[in-house]
Amino acid sequence: MKSKLNSVWDYPAGSNMSTSTWKFELETEKAHLWAQIGVVFLLIELALWTVGSVQKIFSLVALVVIFGLTIANRHSPRELGIGSEGFWRATIAIPIAFLVAGGFLAVGAWAGTLRVLFGHGSVALHALGYAVWSIEQEFILNSFFYMLLERLLGNTHRTAFLAALLFSFAHIPNPILVPATLLGGWLFVEGFRRWRNIYPLGIAHAALGLSLAVTVPDPWMHHMRVGLSFFRFHIHV
Repeated sequence: MKSKLNSVWDYPAGSNMSTSTWKFELETEKAHLWAQIGVVFLLIELALWTVGSVQKIFSLVALVVIFGLTIANRHSPRELGIGSEGFWRATIAIPIAFLVAGGFLAVGAWAGTLRVLFGHGSVALHALGYAVWSIEQEFILNSFFYMLLERLLGNTHRTAFLAALLFSFAHIPNPILVPATLLGGWLFVEGFRRWRNIYPLGIAHAALGLSLAVTVPDPWMHHMRVGLSFFRFHIHV
């Protein structure tokens, strides 16, 4: 059943439902949406703060739950930002991100901190893999968390900031990524609100993330690790 919260906040005119029943159903649905947000965020945190096979299990469960709930909530491709609508308008985010990324690289060159992108195998393949992961992150941030928060709180700047806050919280305790994802996440959600397309946002995300990865020193960034893996990272001299 598609949510009443999508478009009806007031008691529906001409309904045979009693006001008390309608309020009960509305509050029940609100609780259901908050529960979705809470359960998925908890699964993500459990994946981030465990290791080995336990982490893999939590990661897989989180992935399955996210996509399962997305399907169950019956949002259209346009609402989720995974269709073609808004794509070309959203591409404005790409040159802006490349300019900012270029600034990071210039600062890194000046400071002498530039290095080759870490990772096994081909650098190009590693960068491509990160770009795919960036689009996945934009889906989780915008198509899942923001969509649910929007249904609960409305399409507002406050709702966008709350989604960015969740995104940032997931990057604790990395001292670089926590503030970077708070600001970047907020801007990405604002872009999603305007254009409703995650693909150019994912490309912009990748450009910014990769530029940080090759410019910020490892003693600060720990190879962009978050959660428990941040503390398990050891710098090899």
